[in-house]
Amino acid sequence: MADLSALGGLQDVEAMDLNDGIYADVKENTFRLPAAGKYTLRTTENFPPASFGRTKAGALAVQIDPTIVGPTNENFTVRFVKVSAKQFERNGQRVSQLGDYLRAVGFRGTLKDEQAQADAVESTAGAIFEALIDWRAYNKDTGFSLEGMTRFPKLEDGTYQSWVADPVAKDENGNPVKVRANLNVQKYLPKTE
Repeated sequence: MADLSALGGLQDVEAMDLNDGIYADVKENTFRLPAAGKYTLRTTENFPPASFGRTKAGALAVQIDPTIVGPTNENFTVRFVKVSAKQFERNGQRVSQLGDYLRAVGFRGTLKDEQAQADAVESTAGAIFEALIDWRAYNKDTGFSLEGMTRFPKLEDGTYQSWVADPVAKDENGNPVKVRANLNVQKYLPKTE
């Protein structure tokens, strides 16, 4: 018998039934990252102050973390999605990720300052939009990045493994570090009237 005298006063515990059919065994992890493709998403229900920040270049950035509403993987949250107001040129016009997002939810108008941009995003709480989503694995410690679901290892069942080994980083046993994929919005699809 195990000697527990060094532990001091033993506590009363609730009986634990380890019999088959009664005990809740750990199930095999069946987590699957949604496949790359076109999805309908819903923005967060509110944008707390922590949603608003700045990019390294100083532009307004907003974390929107939408939830998939269809056609599959309903209620899966696409985490770490930020849209930046930093402008760049596309087809001779000045655009931004924030502008692409706002057009995807149907917002139209002219935004003349950061407050107007933030107010416009805040007005989209709970809005539905469409976007193209794909996978991205990134290790901030090494800078290793892999983008595109079809670049990840293919499994026997035809799906893709949602992690990849970092070719540089090693764990404490000398094995490659696993870098997990996250969903990444590749393109916001503008809502047409």
